[in-house]
Amino acid sequence: MSFSDFRRVPRRALGFARALTSRFAIPWLAKFSRTPPFRFGAMSLWPGTYIAHVPDRYFLNREKYLRGGGEFDRHAAEFIRGGDANSSGDMTRYFSFALISDQIGKESLTGDIAELGVYKGSTAILLAALARKLGSTAYLFDTYEGFDAADLVGIDANKSKIFTDTTLESVRSVVGEQNVRYVKGHFPESAFDLPSDLRFCLVHIDCDLYAPIKAALQYFYPRLINGGFLVMHDYAGLYWNGAEKAIDEFFSDKPERLIPIPDKSGTAVIRKL
Repeated sequence: MSFSDFRRVPRRALGFARALTSRFAIPWLAKFSRTPPFRFGAMSLWPGTYIAHVPDRYFLNREKYLRGGGEFDRHAAEFIRGGDANSSGDMTRYFSFALISDQIGKESLTGDIAELGVYKGSTAILLAALARKLGSTAYLFDTYEGFDAADLVGIDANKSKIFTDTTLESVRSVVGEQNVRYVKGHFPESAFDLPSDLRFCLVHIDCDLYAPIKAALQYFYPRLINGGFLVMHDYAGLYWNGAEKAIDEFFSDKPERLIPIPDKSGTAVIRKL
C-alpha cells in the first residue's frame, strides 16, 4: 500500500474530492455525535480514531516526489502488518518517520541509525530502508524477549513483563539483513562491544521504561550528529510515566526543546543543536 492506486486520478479531481469531504461530509457526520473526535470536526471510523489527510508529497504530488528520488511512502503495508494492535494503524507515526527520512536525505545528513525497542519490527522496517538508502547501518537493540525484570523498578514497579510475543528470528524475517545489525540483550550492556566512534543521524527510542530510556539518552545523545533526529515514543501518552520522567529530566539542562507529535502514543522529537 503506497497510495499508487490513485496515481492516475487527476490532481484537480483529488483536490475537489478533498474539498467536498471537508466542506460537507465531515460536518454532516459531526451532527451525529458529541464525543471526540467528531466534535473537533474529524471523521471517525471507531472511537479514538480519526481519518487524516495523507501528506501531499505522498498523494497529490506523488509523481513529483518519485521523480525527485523519493521512496519512503512505499512501506505502509509493511508497517501495518509488522506492528501490534496498539500501533499498527498509527499512520501519523508512519508519516512522521517518512518525512524525517526525506529530510535526512534532503540535507545529506550522514551517520548510522539506531532503534532501542524493536518489538515486532514495524518501525525497524522504515529505519532499515533509510539505512539502505544512505548506505549506513541500522542498529536494532532489543532483548527480543520483552521487558527485562531489572527495569521494572521504581516508577515502573507496577508494570508487568510484556512484549514477550516476539523473537529475533521473527523480526529478521520482517526487516531483513541488508544494512542491519541486530543487537540482542539488555541495554546498555548490549552496546558495550560496539565501536566507540559510532555517530547517528536518527535514533528512535521506544522502550517505555525509565531505566532503559535514561540509559539510551545518556548513550545516544552524545553520539547524535548536529542536526540529527532523536525520536522518543510514549512521551506524552500519560501511560508510561517513566518515559516522560526520564526524558524531562535529561533535557532539563540541554539546549534542545521537545517537539510533540500527535501520534497515538505521544512521541516527542528533538534535533541535535
